Amino acid sequence: MDFASYYYLICWIFILLLTISRFSEMQTFRSYSVIYQRENYKLMAAFCVFYILFVGFRPISQVFGDTVSYANIFEKMQTTGMLEGTGTSESDLLFWNIMFACSQITSVEFFFTFVLLCYVGLMFIGCKKIDAWHCSTIMLFCIGAFSFYTYSVNGIRNGVACSIVIMAIGSVCKGERIWPIVLAFIAIGCHKSVALPLVCMFFTYFLRSPKLMYLTWFGAIIISLLFGEIIGDILSLISYDERLADSFIQEEADGLEADHSFRWDFLLYGSLPIILGAYVLFWQKIYNTTYLILLGTYIYANAFWILAIRAMFSNRIAYLSWFIYPIVLAYPLLNLPVFNKNHSQKAAMILLAHFGFTTVMWLLGK
Repeated sequence: MDFASYYYLICWIFILLLTISRFSEMQTFRSYSVIYQRENYKLMAAFCVFYILFVGFRPISQVFGDTVSYANIFEKMQTTGMLEGTGTSESDLLFWNIMFACSQITSVEFFFTFVLLCYVGLMFIGCKKIDAWHCSTIMLFCIGAFSFYTYSVNGIRNGVACSIVIMAIGSVCKGERIWPIVLAFIAIGCHKSVALPLVCMFFTYFLRSPKLMYLTWFGAIIISLLFGEIIGDILSLISYDERLADSFIQEEADGLEADHSFRWDFLLYGSLPIILGAYVLFWQKIYNTTYLILLGTYIYANAFWILAIRAMFSNRIAYLSWFIYPIVLAYPLLNLPVFNKNHSQKAAMILLAHFGFTTVMWLLGK
């Protein structure tokens, strides 16, 4: 077994240490102390620098999924000195042009490191814009999510685009007007599929109705259960992204046959921030504008995935909501008095359980 196979284990160990450290600290807090404490994010920033360099300069190995494909395209760009004919698509032109520019001046390892800088760095900046006081813990939720590492080495265009969307959400929550639009165009230029969460974000900003959010989500479940295959055909026809359209109609890919079953396990996982949101909004009756924007963006994007849940690669569509899952989960725990008793301790337990789920998923996938 080569060293590349140990990359995830090494990253997991560091994230585990950060999680246990923060968990232990939060366990000592009284009542709502976690809400009123301003965090020092130097340790998290140091980890991010380590992660960017360590994973960015990874070996070109099949262990890292699409890394090999991107490396081959990068080599063609270097050899031919041209963007055309290198296997790139006509969409996502901003990303491909940046990749081409890098191929003319640097190595593929530096390119992957630059991509990691955008993916992790912009995510960190976005978390800081959303919640400057608790950005370290929110980022800990993000790096502890089971999809974080995957989009560092596989599906890197989507990862970068989603980090830019997080920045756009942060700008919207701050009441900025121009930057969200600029960031939206940049994100779509990197990966067109992120138009979905961006539309959900802007829709939620102008119509922050909790009842509409939950009616939409439950309605999507009912429609998907009753008319799932018909809905998939309709979405394949109207999809704004050819990759999403292909996911709806593909019956076989990479030697795997489409299952087309309703993924109750995925639905249960994706519903946890929504269940917490229902408790916060309807039971405790506490919220703020930022939380409504975060929750609404997540719920509407997740509802779209539920309609497409039988697609061949529904996990790709799921990520268009799951990328903000950890932020939607963490934000109310760190900013709102959600629990009447032992709030800080319960928030710590959720942090630990969140990373525990990631660990279980990793062990099951080995």
